[in-house]
Amino acid sequence: MASIFSKQKKEKTTSLHLKIDLHNHILPGIDDGAQDIDESLEMLEAYQAQGFTKIIATPHVNSERFLNSTDDILEATEIFLEAKEKENIPIQIAVSAEYYADKHLFYLLEKNDVLSIANKYLLCEFSFYFPPIDAKLIANEIKNAGYIPILAHPERYEYWFNDIKAFEKLKEYGFLFQSNLPSASGLLGPIPKHNFYLLANKGWIDFLGTDAHNAFSIYLMQNIIELNIVQKTLPRILNYYL
Repeated sequence: MASIFSKQKKEKTTSLHLKIDLHNHILPGIDDGAQDIDESLEMLEAYQAQGFTKIIATPHVNSERFLNSTDDILEATEIFLEAKEKENIPIQIAVSAEYYADKHLFYLLEKNDVLSIANKYLLCEFSFYFPPIDAKLIANEIKNAGYIPILAHPERYEYWFNDIKAFEKLKEYGFLFQSNLPSASGLLGPIPKHNFYLLANKGWIDFLGTDAHNAFSIYLMQNIIELNIVQKTLPRILNYYL
């Protein structure tokens, strides 16, 4: 892995750090992340080793694949917190979700049945294959429900490769951007990396997250955080206020 990071690192003595992760799949047995409580605890130990102090769990809520209800998420959270306390791992845990932006999300918003971040933000994602028909409508539905929309990993939507105008429109609609740290290193491919740099250089990244699904990916984070482009982005992000 060293070859991915070596050319872009800053000296460690000048490195800033990230201590709050607002996007991950650490809850046990609820989506494509940790499959059981042992994997959840392995991820939590990895977070501790990487210097994180707070984790906001964000399992998928997707009507076609992971139809997790609020009760499902809170039940998994309770199991996770009980195991965490037994292991005495001193990391603060909060819970939210990563909502797929479709009619099911609108239904949940109408019922006020969503788990927000810091009682303020709502994390959502789009299809990886097709751009949303009406991103402005999605933003407005979330805002009308009283939340600020955060778009998960905008750099990963390859249909917006190098599309400054598309990202500008999303910003105009009111989306904040949460980018994935692995995108900065190229681990997710050349297009996410290119778009990450584009967004970072524009100053359009509002949050950084790991989007971790397993412990191995978390152990890569410190090297990624030391990349110049990430160090440039860290002072601007809003993670510190969560």
